[in-house]
Amino acid sequence: MPKPNFFIVGAPRCATTSMYTYLKQHPGIFLSLLKEPIYFGSDLTRQPLAVGDEASYLSLFDGAGDAKVVGEGSVFYIMSRTAPAELKAFSPDARILIMLREPVAMMHSLHSLYLRTGNEDLEDFSAALDAEPERARGQRLPPRCYFPEGLQYRSVARYAEPVERFLRTFGRERVHIVIFDDLVKDVRREYRRTLEFLGVDPEHTPEFDEARATALIRPLVLRQMRAATPEIRARLKTGRDSHLGTKSQRLSPGARERVCAELLPDVERLSALLDRDLTHWCRPSHPGPEARP
Repeated sequence: MPKPNFFIVGAPRCATTSMYTYLKQHPGIFLSLLKEPIYFGSDLTRQPLAVGDEASYLSLFDGAGDAKVVGEGSVFYIMSRTAPAELKAFSPDARILIMLREPVAMMHSLHSLYLRTGNEDLEDFSAALDAEPERARGQRLPPRCYFPEGLQYRSVARYAEPVERFLRTFGRERVHIVIFDDLVKDVRREYRRTLEFLGVDPEHTPEFDEARATALIRPLVLRQMRAATPEIRARLKTGRDSHLGTKSQRLSPGARERVCAELLPDVERLSALLDRDLTHWCRPSHPGPEARP
């Protein structure tokens, strides 16, 4: 039974699903039907759709055949202190992809997602940020909250320490980082760079339009669906049915400026780590490329 050797570990709301869709079209890459099994990360609250046993987890990679790259994309691994070591023990030669986005835009998009899935009940993004200290103490949690760690939006947005943890565990040669701004600016270049990192044919050109790409990989998805266990099919259906559609209210310019000031030291640390100045993320006037929340 094949084991995964490639993991997209985060961050959430940073176009990982888009990249997953592009990579899934490559003939040398096999990605699991369930994008986010969240099997690793034993220090995190177990999410409802997480796969909890090894047999079910490995079943996700049935059908990989002789694909050189076999992987999944559980974006909350980046929040876990234990996931890097757990992944290393499970797949010592694995390659890690980390995708990062301007922190406030990521936080707002995550807040929007959680409103849709029930993990969040405060529609005002500023109110949700103000509630972080109480929620860290287990207070004011939404009735349908399933992942309280995710409600610590500032913690999710502090990328430097987790990125450093993965670099330390796997080595720089096995960790590839894609910046959301770069992907928006030149998706073909970033896709090719990712293929080169994975060691597969970099000349492959996928369908980048997400609607057409989804249609293109539909036969593969259906084959994977037919081969999936009843448990995995049930998890996929639950995930599709859990989105409710409530909208998030954006931060005021003043509130955004305050949050940016709080996050600036972490962005400076990340900039030093990556040898790339990303401090423009924390300028009050920085618009940031927009994406679907």
